[in-house]
Amino acid sequence: MSRRIYSLATSNRAKVAVGLNPDISSAERVVNSALFAKREGYAEPIFVSAKKPESPPYDAVGMDMSLIIDESPQAALVELLREGTVDSAIRGNLASKELIPQLRREFGCSNLCRITVLDIANRLVMLAPVGIDEGDRKEDLLMIVGLGKKLAERLGMPCNVAVISGGRLEDRGRSEKVDSMLSASESLTKELKAMGISAVNLGIEIERAFDGDATLILAPDGVMGNLIFRSLVLVGNVESFGAYAAALPRVYIDTSRAKASYMLPIVLASALSKL
Repeated sequence: MSRRIYSLATSNRAKVAVGLNPDISSAERVVNSALFAKREGYAEPIFVSAKKPESPPYDAVGMDMSLIIDESPQAALVELLREGTVDSAIRGNLASKELIPQLRREFGCSNLCRITVLDIANRLVMLAPVGIDEGDRKEDLLMIVGLGKKLAERLGMPCNVAVISGGRLEDRGRSEKVDSMLSASESLTKELKAMGISAVNLGIEIERAFDGDATLILAPDGVMGNLIFRSLVLVGNVESFGAYAAALPRVYIDTSRAKASYMLPIVLASALSKL
């Protein structure tokens, strides 16, 4: 299924703004990832940085990579995206605490509805919400699923939702917190089905989502989703294409500064750039 992402990226060869902080250790990974994506024909990366990186890493890739220098790279990246100067953007290794609020202000969007796309044993699986301040209300989760369905269609995959909760379905009565979470997941699953979306309530048994045909794992909230993401990607070495901000009118992919490579988010940003 991930072949479609690579195919779309190659077809689009989009101009992708890549946030770059040259002063932290992940800078070389960002640069090398962008260079590889360019050489393979997936995208035309454009670095956005507060200053020109010293060698290494920037000079090591040759001077064939575009570089925009701005004292506020977060603001510059968002402006490039908003004005359409670039086709899409990824955070790279810029700090999210400055970039995410900037995105929200410029696009008038309080909830980015970030959906991460994972490659698990050559199978694409979406996970949401993954922003720690997203998905606190049922309405937010329903909106995320609706946007996830559109993303799934774009990637040529079905939208089968696995609703995750705080205990096994038979655990009701063990604690008030678990009871509350189980009731919430039951109600949410019913509403999703009423919307015509394929959904199953798996309780805490997230492992069943990978055994079945689930394509969107819906966590109880953004904190739990972020923990699941970190467990799978940063501990379990599952491949991640980054987190697509599905609520924005432009294509933005959020990334973790702990990633070993930024190539896949660049590929996804290019693949979705013609949305």
